[in-house]
Amino acid sequence: MKYKLLIGILFVIGMMSLGSKSEAYLFGMKSRDNSIENIQRIEKEYKLDIPILAFIFDPRGEHVENMMNSFNDKFGEDRIYHITISPNMFTAKEVVAGKFDAQYKQFFDDVKKNNLRVIFRTMHEMNGGRYPRSTNPYRFKKARIHVRELSRAEWLTQSNILFDMSVNARDLPAKWGKPAQTAVFIQCQQNLKEKLKCSTFEDYYPGDKYVDLMWVTFYNRGKWNSNRRRGTPDQIVNAAGRKTLDRLKKFSKPIFVDEVGTTAVNYTWAYSQKKSIEVYQNNSWLKNTRLLQLKDFLLRETRIAGAIYFNVDLTNGLKNRTLGELDRSVIDFASNKFYDKILDVYEAGKPNETNALYYLFNVKRVTLNDKTLLIKSDYAKPVKDLYLFTTTYVSGLGAQLNFLDETKSTWSLSKKYKRFTQADLDAIVDSTKKFFQ
Repeated sequence: MKYKLLIGILFVIGMMSLGSKSEAYLFGMKSRDNSIENIQRIEKEYKLDIPILAFIFDPRGEHVENMMNSFNDKFGEDRIYHITISPNMFTAKEVVAGKFDAQYKQFFDDVKKNNLRVIFRTMHEMNGGRYPRSTNPYRFKKARIHVRELSRAEWLTQSNILFDMSVNARDLPAKWGKPAQTAVFIQCQQNLKEKLKCSTFEDYYPGDKYVDLMWVTFYNRGKWNSNRRRGTPDQIVNAAGRKTLDRLKKFSKPIFVDEVGTTAVNYTWAYSQKKSIEVYQNNSWLKNTRLLQLKDFLLRETRIAGAIYFNVDLTNGLKNRTLGELDRSVIDFASNKFYDKILDVYEAGKPNETNALYYLFNVKRVTLNDKTLLIKSDYAKPVKDLYLFTTTYVSGLGAQLNFLDETKSTWSLSKKYKRFTQADLDAIVDSTKKFFQ
């Protein structure tokens, strides 16, 4: 057959090393209403292609499976998903006992069958004292180990799921060991830890094997009755007495900012609802200034692999009073607010194929025929070469697809292919075919 001759002179597959990891962060965004439609509208109206899409799936339900099953169709196959699932209000002991296993297993199955790349946040902010899982560091570590082992039992590997260790920027364990949203918190600063006998995020660390990323959550709050002080990203994550970012770096893991946002409301005198509304409506430069500070911070702190901007306004356009004016959104169709410096944050965090997150997932971002996919790193160069060869020597889509199908049955495991198994070679062909379909 004529294709056999072509296959005989087919390109020499070159193994491509992972190379050095980029120091640039990857930008992500949480939608205002946790919907696919909100992200699609943002991307369409502002001509964006957001590489990381964030969803919080609490509580779980059938809608979660429906959404995850539609991700590839709705967004394409070149996205990373930042997904949060919390074990309701279960304690760490109850998680170890399997009380949330069914929900975890369903989620892991959804990731596997859809071949998604997911940064997985669960049991987050354990050092904040707001959730039952934060009562006991020893039990928390056992719970984290249990959840990761569940994922491996569902045949997930690091190529599909990365486990975070998501901490609060401040160590605030609950007083008397009774965590709750309304608990009395202990300011567990490093120089007081021994005296107060309180736990910090280091005490919850389950071990290197069970953590792929260290994460942190931090916000810039404004006025209301707390009169909170406005701070730059550096001032918040490396405040005196805490030095949260410096401590995270000691774990030698990539760092990810899994929630960050800022208010648009700030002024120097005492709180006034009227003044807050006036500032919110007229002083967009306050939030834009903070967004530029965030961009500079993310570029300067090269251990940070990515960040999720929490595009959510809990004040509903300052119509609702919340602690610290939580008007965090930057593209908000409900309140018709847009802060243009978020585009600077986005541009600085656009994808490149050697970003640290792609490296961790062991994929490269490949664009051919105006289509972009995440391809296993070892397959990226062979896929590009096979695509080029096919489009150069075979004419017509039908003939090209036939050629690729026949290639699967006529590969030779000769010297030049010895580093690949037959399964690898078949996967290279299957990956190449996606760029034609």
